[in-house]
Amino acid sequence: MPFDTGIFEWLIIFVIALLVLGPERLPKAAQTVGRWFGRAKSTMTQFNHQINRELELEDLKKRVAEHERMIKEQASGTELEALREEAEKTLKQAEERSQSKE
Repeated sequence: MPFDTGIFEWLIIFVIALLVLGPERLPKAAQTVGRWFGRAKSTMTQFNHQINRELELEDLKKRVAEHERMIKEQASGTELEALREEAEKTLKQAEERSQSKE
């Protein structure tokens, strides 16, 4: 049960609600409260899913960065590093050309 309430506590709440609202309005009030709790639960579930997605995304970003670092370390001093540097220079030149044309 929510909030660690037992049967006795729920019975007291029900009796008080019955006395305050009366038997005519109690079902409608219970339905309204049930909707509120349902919406609150749905909102919390969506919030938890979004937080989990963001945490997973952050973890993936860290893994990608680590893999990039490892690849750069393994490629240092090899032909791959020279090719990467050449590609970066070519991209930089292309960007400069496109900016100068604008």
